[in-house]
Amino acid sequence: MAGAVARVVEWGWELRRSAYARGWRRPERVGARVVSVGNLTLGGTGKTTLTRHLAGVLRERGRRVAVVCRRYHPGPAGEGDEERLLRESLPGIPVLAGRSKLELARRAVDEGCDLVLVDDGFSHWPLERDLDIVLVDGRTALEREALFPGGRLREPWRALQRAQWVVLSRLDAGEDPGPRFAWLRRRAPGARFAAGRHAVCGVREARGSWLSGGARVRVVTATGNPGSVERTAREAGLEVVSASRYRDHHWFSADEARREQQAADRSASRVLLTAKDAVRWPEAAGPPPLVLEVAWEWVWGGAELERSAAGEDR
Repeated sequence: MAGAVARVVEWGWELRRSAYARGWRRPERVGARVVSVGNLTLGGTGKTTLTRHLAGVLRERGRRVAVVCRRYHPGPAGEGDEERLLRESLPGIPVLAGRSKLELARRAVDEGCDLVLVDDGFSHWPLERDLDIVLVDGRTALEREALFPGGRLREPWRALQRAQWVVLSRLDAGEDPGPRFAWLRRRAPGARFAAGRHAVCGVREARGSWLSGGARVRVVTATGNPGSVERTAREAGLEVVSASRYRDHHWFSADEARREQQAADRSASRVLLTAKDAVRWPEAAGPPPLVLEVAWEWVWGGAELERSAAGEDR
């Protein structure tokens, strides 16, 4: 059954690709440079973390940047978790969210922006881009990935031929990306390659200061890659004594937050969230949790990619 559904997914993808490749449908340009940060798979590869990093870098280079993203699974205030996280972490940079990235990009141009950064734009065909950056999770067995629903791929590997940059993410510190680059180059011969990772910035109290020293924690997460969150918590020097996983983008209720806190109390530990989980955590839910803060760190090729994103390598 999964194989039959996967063939339908691939047929639908090929139909859409052909429609644009043969000129039956055309992507529309807006009056600004458009850079997409996307991926091929369902689940977390680090798109939002890289988007946040690039937005800051491009602003420092003098570009008037806006970030465009889909409003996915909005919470009680009508915002999605990614747009809320981006707004909180990128003060002064417009973050526009909704259903049509093309319409949002037009709004960004109307507001005076000269560079539109699209979070998860690789599969959004109606908006013409100047640069497609595609992330690939470096911790997965690439050769075993299959099309949804048998695997996590939203598009077949040959879709990488549309990308100008392929970024291998979630590497371990000091890990050599070379062997995986070689595998990916056979699927994306025209692309340039970079690699990066989520570097630990520290652990903070949700309503206060940075934590000094280690702690016993219960990792509570509703992200696309919960295993990676637990590994990063250990990398931060925390002792992970238990974990609780929810569906990606889940908004925690007050009852769920209390139950998680009670479970943490039973093991003499603290609830630990990612920054993305923290924007979905109810404020009036007992003791404040700890928040694991990470930032994008380049391992290979980062400076060249940033020049390319800014349009400085033409």
